Amino acid sequence: MSKKSLLKDIAYEKIKEKILTEDEQYTSENSLVNELEMSRTPIREALQRLMHEGYIKIMPNQGIAIPDLSVKELNDITEYRIAIESTSIKQAVHLLNEDHYVYLQEIIERQKEAVNQNNVVQFIQSDVDFHLYLLEIVGNELFIQGFQHVSGRVFRLRRKMNSNPMQLLKRIEEHIRIIELLKDRNLDLVLEELENHLKSWA
Repeated sequence: MSKKSLLKDIAYEKIKEKILTEDEQYTSENSLVNELEMSRTPIREALQRLMHEGYIKIMPNQGIAIPDLSVKELNDITEYRIAIESTSIKQAVHLLNEDHYVYLQEIIERQKEAVNQNNVVQFIQSDVDFHLYLLEIVGNELFIQGFQHVSGRVFRLRRKMNSNPMQLLKRIEEHIRIIELLKDRNLDLVLEELENHLKSWA
């Protein structure tokens, strides 16, 4: 990997983290150059990628807007996740073994720790890890890539909307219920639980 590619990727990850974990609605190329202490070229390339992925809007002579998702975008993402995750669950239910369940329980413990520490960002990341792991067990790369993209798009909104500990604990209970139903291989109920879970918080 060339130094140019490496810098571009570093800039992408740093700017994306800033978008997801901070509340700014606007930024600029100049401020990012100063903040990240990088040249314009990797930052500009990273911004083009983020714009293509829908995280930002670049407005000539005005700066960079970080828009929130519209209701339609959020609904579209929810429907997409229900489709790919339900399809994967139908296969995963026959593949899951004790090692898989141990790891899923570890994720839940990380979520509980995040609630105790009032760390919403860590909680949401662990929530993403839970659902991503169920996709990885099946191994459909297109589903995995698509999930990573849409979960990133909705991360910022979820962080703003979900800071109530009781609400986060309810999410954990739903994850535990999904695991129990998977262990019982009760496919109909686990699909119903998964759909309700995703509709309540995309």
